[in-house]
Amino acid sequence: MPSKSNLEALRKEVRAITNEIMRLVGLRLSLTERIDKVKRSMGLPIVDYRVERDLKSSVIDTCKRYNVDERFGMRILNLLIEEAVRVQKSSMDESERTISVMEMFTLAKRMEEEGKKVIHLEVGEPDFGPPEKVKRVACDSISKGFAKYTEPSGLSNLRKSIAEYVNERYKIDVSSEQIAITSGGRFSIYASIMSNLSLGSEAIVIQPAWPAYIDCIEAISGRAIVLKTKLEDGWRPDLESLSNLVNDFTEMIVINYPNNPTGKVLESRDMKALVDLAKDRGITILSDEVYSEYSFKPSHSILEFDDVKSICASSFSKSYGMTGFRVGYAISDVNSIRKISRIQALASTSVPEFIQYAAMEALKCKDDVKRYANSVRRRIGLVCKELSKMGLSYYAPDGTFYVFPKIGEDDGFNAGKFALDLLKEKNVGVAPGTTFGDYPDFVRISACQSERSLLEGLERIGEFLE
Repeated sequence: MPSKSNLEALRKEVRAITNEIMRLVGLRLSLTERIDKVKRSMGLPIVDYRVERDLKSSVIDTCKRYNVDERFGMRILNLLIEEAVRVQKSSMDESERTISVMEMFTLAKRMEEEGKKVIHLEVGEPDFGPPEKVKRVACDSISKGFAKYTEPSGLSNLRKSIAEYVNERYKIDVSSEQIAITSGGRFSIYASIMSNLSLGSEAIVIQPAWPAYIDCIEAISGRAIVLKTKLEDGWRPDLESLSNLVNDFTEMIVINYPNNPTGKVLESRDMKALVDLAKDRGITILSDEVYSEYSFKPSHSILEFDDVKSICASSFSKSYGMTGFRVGYAISDVNSIRKISRIQALASTSVPEFIQYAAMEALKCKDDVKRYANSVRRRIGLVCKELSKMGLSYYAPDGTFYVFPKIGEDDGFNAGKFALDLLKEKNVGVAPGTTFGDYPDFVRISACQSERSLLEGLERIGEFLE
């Protein structure tokens, strides 16, 4: 008959096994440090997906042998891999550390506080602000007392307005129940990943890409798998390589077209092939479409493909100049939207009521959106013209606010150091390419300033490069 002494004996055994696991983890990390030194001496990257894939196959076999749930095994393995990556990154020199866009922006702001004039080409914030009607409605809504909680998924009338907008634009049939209003596009991305990605599972991110995708994936203990694209290929993703990255633990592919930072729009055939791959493998596509109004050529929305599981994330920040309003939305199947709304309720209850009324008004401001888009397109053309004069290589953007030129031609060029030195010596902020992936030769230039400021900033960049 079981007794307290039996229980204590079992607990003692569990404790001993747990301590042994920790000892082995420590041993594994010490091996990681040795591997890091060898990789550095050979000039090899930190992450090697081929090695990871072999290791995963081995762990799956071990899980089967010892009757351990495979997904639980993958969760543990992903934690070990992430810690190994962290250890290897921690040994980098300060000069190798990735500098984020917000760090550059913060440094630029400090310089301005010291009385220096800085030209901001680093941050993707439009200088035109929201339409006047939107400002008036926001103020009037507060005066009328529309400053209360709403249901977490957002005001019914706003969701209906968004449904009408996308249905008219893409000739589809989305209902208001398939839409959740979120605290900005960033939270739409986070909630979409959190509600659809299992712990220990994988999501593929096509780079260069906004760093928040990987941040969100890793925040919930998922594993971000990167597909790198190249300027020489016109930033076109190799779909065979993408297919080779897919395995039984791949649950999501994250795409962003028009792309930040390259301005690339995916061709129709590539979009269809990507959708077919996701459909065949039962993978969810998360499509960040915040720059859709700034597409200079025909582009597809994931909403046009109703036979694949997908989430469309968007925002009022870019299209309507409403960055500080923090209002975005997600469109998906009803069940996914309910999950996203629950996360919204948990994190922030709802988007402020008066902000949602302002968003409803913004959807009526079609002429303003066209004017903003035409202005940005002219600015992009100006930036490209000046970059060509400097002899720099770049992809002529199909959309967005950005151009992503190749600045460095020599091995060892450091985009982070370049950006910092440019800011300190010429008072011009740019975003290092390493913010968006393994692109140390590139910088992102944002065309969100006046043409006069853009010309002055580009002139200073040209002087700095001489």
